Amino acid sequence: MKKGSIILVGGPASGKTNYIGRLWLSFAAKKGKLRAEQLPTNIEYVNAAVRHLQTRKFAPRSDKNMEEGGRRDFTIQVRAEDGAGSIRDLTVPDITGELWSKAIKSYELPKDWAAVLESSASAILFVRAHSKFNIQPMDWVTARDHLQEHDDEDDEEDIEDDDDDYGADEDEDGDPIEGDGTPAQGEAIHAGENIETVIIDVSAGEPVEAEEHGDDGEDADVAKKRDLLPAQVGFCELLRYLSLLMPDREDGGKPRVAVVVTAWDTLDGNAKAAGPMQYLDNQFPMFAGRITTPGRLDIKVFGMSIVGGNLRGPTNKAFRDSLKGLDLSEVGYTAVMRDGTVVEDPDVTLPLAWALGD
Repeated sequence: MKKGSIILVGGPASGKTNYIGRLWLSFAAKKGKLRAEQLPTNIEYVNAAVRHLQTRKFAPRSDKNMEEGGRRDFTIQVRAEDGAGSIRDLTVPDITGELWSKAIKSYELPKDWAAVLESSASAILFVRAHSKFNIQPMDWVTARDHLQEHDDEDDEEDIEDDDDDYGADEDEDGDPIEGDGTPAQGEAIHAGENIETVIIDVSAGEPVEAEEHGDDGEDADVAKKRDLLPAQVGFCELLRYLSLLMPDREDGGKPRVAVVVTAWDTLDGNAKAAGPMQYLDNQFPMFAGRITTPGRLDIKVFGMSIVGGNLRGPTNKAFRDSLKGLDLSEVGYTAVMRDGTVVEDPDVTLPLAWALGD
């Protein structure tokens, strides 16, 4: 039996949990190029993500304060080729987006994370379209006013039986529109104390941070509450970790990284028709250049819609209602370029199957 490990990489609210939930629905229905032999039972957080989707709600973000040692890994046996391939014992380590974000800013990686990467010849890197965390480069004089208008809040989600107003008081990431005083992104993330770390040697300069002015409480507060590192710089650093630590494949090939643009259904028709790689080139040109530059990683870009539309907000109630009674393993799709044309393939296992080399 082949054994393997695939690492899921991405920042906060990038779509990792919802993808796992949707993947589980495909596994349970035995649909897709990659199929599971039997679903493990000790994966409560995966089951919770599935339950959210089955009630036509996106899963909330993972616990932002979950310590590094609290990772919730799982192992599952899968077969490629629509279930006809050889059996593979696949391990999926779970590391929260906040912990990845901290690793990007500190250039320090806990030793057991490094060990996971060193044993994984496959990875999926998630990039969320239209995410509020996708901070774009801007001049720092005007940045302060812009950032003050968009305070971070906690993104706990209230699950109710009546979903008529689901998402009415939340933004696109599930965060309450009204602030509640909870810690914001960029504030203390409890990743455990006295964790042995590996410091990654990088050639790039230190991340740009907002200057804190001792005589201006507002400036200091903004600096504390916002992570001002441009999103594409963070994406490049995640690729750097993968390139430095992931081993070659068993057949001697390059380690594979599937870059998945989530919330693909939120893009307009022109952006969808242009394809996932063109989207990255338009929105994150430096990151797109890093992907297309020859290196030791084999990279392919996909788009991903978990259920085919946006579940949040009163304006999307008609779409939520349209899913009532449907088998959710039949909704959603992977956007992939084939023969110069973007195809919306209903198989959401495609990025995972490709990354595994199947």
